[in-house]
Amino acid sequence: MLLDRLNQSVKKMKQMDAALNVALNAEKKAKDEADFKTVVGDFFNTVNKLHQAVTTMDFTVTTETVQSLEDSIDKLDNVVLAGVVDAESLSAARQQINRKVNPNLTEEWKAYHQKKIKSSISKLDTLGNLADNPGTIATIRANISNGSEWSGLSLSDDGEHTRIALLKSAIDQIDELEESLNLSDEIKAFIVKVTGRRARITDVTPAVIEWIKKESLDDKFTINFKSRLPGE
Repeated sequence: MLLDRLNQSVKKMKQMDAALNVALNAEKKAKDEADFKTVVGDFFNTVNKLHQAVTTMDFTVTTETVQSLEDSIDKLDNVVLAGVVDAESLSAARQQINRKVNPNLTEEWKAYHQKKIKSSISKLDTLGNLADNPGTIATIRANISNGSEWSGLSLSDDGEHTRIALLKSAIDQIDELEESLNLSDEIKAFIVKVTGRRARITDVTPAVIEWIKKESLDDKFTINFKSRLPGE
């Protein structure tokens, strides 16, 4: 009698253990699938951001980064080869993306951004004071600055356009400002000197005066005495 009850108890315990394993496996399966969905979603956003950077700007990546992107796609494919998420393969794919793809893109975009905006910032420093709306110049500077970090390029500071689109627009606005001012080389040289506080009265040539009057910029320039340092 006691033996029968013990046998029944053992049988029930085995059934409970089997049910628990099924529940645990189901929970693990759900977690692995959720992790896979997150990794794929993040990688999709990265690829989409790269597509925008390439098509919107003249951004290019190195062969090494292209290879790391292709390797990441292959590793993500391997995660579900058996029809279910393989946790080990998912971990390998995540490491590939986090340790190679993202760092490479971050570094390459930073170098590209610095080189790309160098001439634009120089123009803005030179021509910004001639713009009719100072607020526009401030916005242009902000959009250029906000576009420096790869991780934030998909963000929208104006609620409509991505930072990469705003960066491209800022660069275009600077070029348009330069074109609208009808600057000759002589005028450009004069403005550069004024911006650097190196302009002399002899730099105000008849051509410069004519341009100032033509563009109605009389209120944009002032003449001051040069400040003397102690002992001069």
